[in-house]
Amino acid sequence: MRVVTLFLLSLMLSFSLFSQERKDVGFTLGSSYYTGDFNPGTPLYSPSPAFGLLFRYNLSEMYSLRASLVYGGLKGAAPSDSYIPSVKRSFSTSVIGAEALFEMNFLKFNTTDHFKNNFAPYVLLGVGGAIVNGKVIPQVPFGVGVKYALGGRIAIGAEWKMHKTFSDSIDGYVNPSATSNSIVHNNDWFSFVGLFVTYRLFNGDFVCPAYR
Repeated sequence: MRVVTLFLLSLMLSFSLFSQERKDVGFTLGSSYYTGDFNPGTPLYSPSPAFGLLFRYNLSEMYSLRASLVYGGLKGAAPSDSYIPSVKRSFSTSVIGAEALFEMNFLKFNTTDHFKNNFAPYVLLGVGGAIVNGKVIPQVPFGVGVKYALGGRIAIGAEWKMHKTFSDSIDGYVNPSATSNSIVHNNDWFSFVGLFVTYRLFNGDFVCPAYR
């Protein structure tokens, strides 16, 4: 719950910064998938539809703060030759993830200029919480992406976010050999791959010189 509280405080702080025209809002659409005991490491394993919302406050043309909310499905099944000693051989659930992120561009990026600084790859890292199987669990999101400014305050992009959770119960199977010392290695993950569209919000007639 502490992580979710921090996320909400970060979101409220972002919305209170109305001194400059630097705020983007948008939505994401793509697929979510799970990594854990039933899927040790296959990317895009049993993908499910996912969608979300995002708010970005641009500190500069290189750095941004971001709040995201995503909903998606997670599912998996143990192969017939699996070593997993479990009666439950498959699972299907949903996840709601909320997070506060720091986003760093590798190139200068300006949503309002289609002809200059209109493309940038980026990396992101943050903290957050997720609701899975009725439980709130902490998670650490990180990922990579690219974005492109179409002009007219609209930008599009694609990103891949991975979410390291601190729970081994997403798939309903808890490794019987797990101990308190194995928290890093035995926990489940969920990931999101998709596209997004954002729009730069107006702020009256004031535009920061860096964004003209």
